[in-house]
Amino acid sequence: MSPEPLIMVIDGPAARGADLKELIEFMDAPRVCIADCENWRDRLGDSRLAAVFVGDDLARPEVDRLIREVGEFDPNTPIVRISGSDDAESGAGGA
Repeated sequence: MSPEPLIMVIDGPAARGADLKELIEFMDAPRVCIADCENWRDRLGDSRLAAVFVGDDLARPEVDRLIREVGEFDPNTPIVRISGSDDAESGAGGA
């Protein structure tokens, strides 16, 4: 039996992460879980990582490390960066 697919949401504010999780679940996606940069592998468990959504409240070094770690774990996993403003691209954060 193949592992169940899981979409991971990694964001700073818990409330916004929960909102994004709810939106993804509404689109009839597979399981969705909220994690942070430190515990995403533990939260994954035996599931197959289907995608990672990364919020713009994370500092640039955290995002770079997360992208590197996910790429080493499974280079085929899509990573989507959620941006609230143009400032997020420069690492300054956003609203």
